[in-house]
Amino acid sequence: MSRLLGTVAPSCVDAYYRYSCSLAYPKCGENGADASCNAVAPQIDNPNAYYNLSAVTPGFVMAECPAPFLKDPVAKIGSPATTSDIYCRAGCCIPCPAQNYFYPEGWAQNGFLATDILRFISSIVSFFMLVSYLILPDKRRHPSLLILNVSASIFLFSMVVYFSIGNPQKLQCANAVEVSAILIFSSLSTCCWSAALIMNLHLHTVWNSNFFTHRYGILNVLCWGYPAVIMAVSLGLQQIKFEFANLCLISVDHIFEIFFYPMAAVVCPAFIIHISTFFYIAKIAFQEGIQSDMSQSMSRGSMTNPSPARTHKHVITAVQIQWRALLLAFLACGTVVFYWIFYFTQIHRVVSFEKDRSITNHWLECMLSPGGHQNSCVYIIRDHLPPYGFMMAAETLVSTQGIWLFVIFGKHSLWREWNDLIYDLRVRFNSKRMEKNGEQFFAL
Repeated sequence: MSRLLGTVAPSCVDAYYRYSCSLAYPKCGENGADASCNAVAPQIDNPNAYYNLSAVTPGFVMAECPAPFLKDPVAKIGSPATTSDIYCRAGCCIPCPAQNYFYPEGWAQNGFLATDILRFISSIVSFFMLVSYLILPDKRRHPSLLILNVSASIFLFSMVVYFSIGNPQKLQCANAVEVSAILIFSSLSTCCWSAALIMNLHLHTVWNSNFFTHRYGILNVLCWGYPAVIMAVSLGLQQIKFEFANLCLISVDHIFEIFFYPMAAVVCPAFIIHISTFFYIAKIAFQEGIQSDMSQSMSRGSMTNPSPARTHKHVITAVQIQWRALLLAFLACGTVVFYWIFYFTQIHRVVSFEKDRSITNHWLECMLSPGGHQNSCVYIIRDHLPPYGFMMAAETLVSTQGIWLFVIFGKHSLWREWNDLIYDLRVRFNSKRMEKNGEQFFAL
């Protein structure tokens, strides 16, 4: 029967089945009715019952596609060709990106628009920090050079929003290779320079060493070269592909081997070193507190006894000077770890959903059937997708790195240095103008 009616519109097939079933099965409640009527009656009584797409033969094309579906440009009557085996049925396709229809209406679009705005703000303020550390004289030396490179990495990471804000489909549906390359490179370079910040703080605090002061050549090769290699591998293997969330990155099949594992090789050791540095600082602070209490007790007992000399003074000094770098490195590592956890625990849901034909068929049947709507069909796939709140939290964290950079390092001294620089430039310009006017007067 399905083969005979394969080329007929599903609405007509559905009406025929209703008519046939009403003749073949007795009404529920009549004498002699068997239990089968209870299974058929709901489908006959409900005029908005879902289409049965599994009964539609390949090559059938609907005359018109209900909203929000679009006509499949590849589909032809009698041909099984289709644009997507996952999101296209009977000549109709869910518009790209399909994830906009996985959640209640407007949730995905509005959520990603909000994260795009945050990323745009991050790009502006991180660019300001980059320019500040490039121009201001006091910033062009160690360890401020580390913040300069972190600012450059965060700016590159945030500026990819310029290609998508207001129209994210340009990236989500076009597999923009150039933008994805910038995203891969800047993500890894941010991790590398954050790790360099952590290592510098650890060496200076724990070992009282300024190892990186004259070794920025090595740092530049490692922290810019390593991301460049990973980016080149991704491009060479042609694995750039939009899968989920807001930006085009790497195919889910290889994203861990190509992107997340190389990132973990940097972040995980850096995070462990950062925690060890934190505990070392806490231990020294505790010892300093005990020594301070002992000193006060001894001073009360005898004014002639000298107070014990304080040890590890450089640790307290390092924390006082570099606590901002300590906080920024912690936030950067925490953000990467959180985003990695999101991908590691949730992305398999998307893969399983796309591979499970029964779930996608059920969802598309709901969307295509009369009365089907995005909000009324969400329940079918809700348990097979990443939680909306978890996804937005991950996107928000990575979108606010530049804002955190500005909040932590946009301190009062930075504005004072800008004020001094502007004042010196004005004085220099006015003095040159006065000298020029004086020479002209003398010539006359």
